Amino acid sequence: MKKKVLWACVTLVLSLLAICLLFYNGGFSFEEFLLDIKNASPYWLCVALLCALAFVFFEGMALALLLRSFGFPVKKRRGFLYAAADIYFSSITPSATGGQPASAYFMSKDGFRGSQVASALLLNLTMYTLALVTLGAFSLILFPRVFFEFNAASKIMILFGVFAMSAMAALFILLLKKQSLLQKIGRGLVCILSAIHLKKIAQKFSLKLDSAIKNYNACVAVLAGRKSLLAKTYLLNLLQRSAQILVTVFCFFAMGGKPQDGLTLFAIQIYVVLGSNFIPIPGAAGVSEFIMYFGYMMLLSEEDACALAILSRGISFYACSAISFFAVVLGDIMLGRNKNKEEEKQ
Repeated sequence: MKKKVLWACVTLVLSLLAICLLFYNGGFSFEEFLLDIKNASPYWLCVALLCALAFVFFEGMALALLLRSFGFPVKKRRGFLYAAADIYFSSITPSATGGQPASAYFMSKDGFRGSQVASALLLNLTMYTLALVTLGAFSLILFPRVFFEFNAASKIMILFGVFAMSAMAALFILLLKKQSLLQKIGRGLVCILSAIHLKKIAQKFSLKLDSAIKNYNACVAVLAGRKSLLAKTYLLNLLQRSAQILVTVFCFFAMGGKPQDGLTLFAIQIYVVLGSNFIPIPGAAGVSEFIMYFGYMMLLSEEDACALAILSRGISFYACSAISFFAVVLGDIMLGRNKNKEEEKQ
């Protein structure tokens, strides 16, 4: 809990610093920004908020779809909770390391075995990564000029993001196709634990490793053998990624942006996501705003680019994190109530 609070505070501080820096560079005051929001189209802002909600919803749909393959009647609201836990804890931990463990926690509480949770999360993460690689390829092929208009620092981060995402996608596919690699990784971990004089833990882990890998292989075989399931999961992740990126486009329209520039801005935002996706700080706070600021100036003035960066980031990241936070809190409360009911019955 202390670590969660610490990283939440770090994220908040970094976010405030990034926003202050944008205001300083943009040369306008907070009052002017509020005026921009007041004059923005409420219709397009509502659509942007719905896209932020859809970002959580589509991941929940994908996870529920995968888990149903194991014979569990997973409801959509449970899938939404799993996704919310992933998104919220990813947003407050470095390199999104806390997201999947948090999602796995709620899945295990609902009765899923560790092997089922691991295979479902890994497959969904693979599709999530492939979806971003697909969108990145879309931008690089159709909008190469947009990439070359970024400044040098942004280009480096974007290229690193493309390389890192492609490497991660290849690794995830390898882990799904060659489960023996997981066994080798597990054996290596046992050796490390033994070397640092944690022999008891190493022995317990070694005893459970073979059965865990066997169960994992069985779960992967169930999921990988269904091509329609894989296609649907990929499509849902593509919709999830697109929904997040469309938040910026609709914020742009809300501020009076030209409809004919919408597709170009969509491509710019894809580059922003690629460039900030693998930054090892919570939510890539500051980095996203940096790339946004220089990217949006391809279409807008400095002042308007700054306003759009803060508004779109506020909805796509902070509002989405807030939605996820409340979903996680509600889910935790419901788990507590269900546990009390079970104890009363006993």
